[in-house]
Amino acid sequence: MAVSPWTAGSSCVLGSEFTCHTAPGTSRIVPVILPAGASMRMGGPKALCDFYGRSCLQLAIDACRDARLAAPIVVLGFWANQIKARVRLDGTTVRINDRAHRGQTSSLKVGLRALPEDSEAFLLYPVDFPLLTAVDIQPLLAAWRRRRRRERIFIPSFDSRRGHPVLFDAALRHAFLRLDDDSPARAVLDVRAAEISYIDHDTPSVLTDMDTPDDYQRCLTEFRRRAMPAAARRRHPHYP
Repeated sequence: MAVSPWTAGSSCVLGSEFTCHTAPGTSRIVPVILPAGASMRMGGPKALCDFYGRSCLQLAIDACRDARLAAPIVVLGFWANQIKARVRLDGTTVRINDRAHRGQTSSLKVGLRALPEDSEAFLLYPVDFPLLTAVDIQPLLAAWRRRRRRERIFIPSFDSRRGHPVLFDAALRHAFLRLDDDSPARAVLDVRAAEISYIDHDTPSVLTDMDTPDDYQRCLTEFRRRAMPAAARRRHPHYP
């Protein structure tokens, strides 16, 4: 049976913004998590899709915390009130995008305007990658620490395909801020091929996003499979 975590209705209601003044560590790499979209194909907010007691947004926040990054910036737009009511956002910096209908770049720009001036880098983290964990973030951080002078963009890849999240030198925020709201963020990458480093991953989590209820069910099945201990999987070989 399909699982549906939502109630009926949709809105883009603006609410209060707040800023976290303490970071979970000394990192100056700041995640920018983007759950501002309308989630039209999903039929409800992807940020609130439930994964056995944790929302998709909570999974993203937890992954960033476990990777010992700085306090995340969370940009809300559509479904803002519902998300604030159901997700613990203490320890994050929340911003509201009242132009969320213009697309993801508009939300990224709102987030980058909140980026602390002393940030070294920012991690562009779409909310709809529920299988990501700190293990998937760590190779990007390792690549950042050993970067060469020209390397400013670090993209995870699996099977020669680009994934998420993507790590950017903080100086590149200005390039994104110059984009029109409805321009794709990849426009910044397209003119900086020489600055990109692709980081190979050994699992497809960096590619596994979800846009539809069927996608959600597939992610939920894989999430549950991972959570099941190996010994239990051996006892139940037909477990999904």
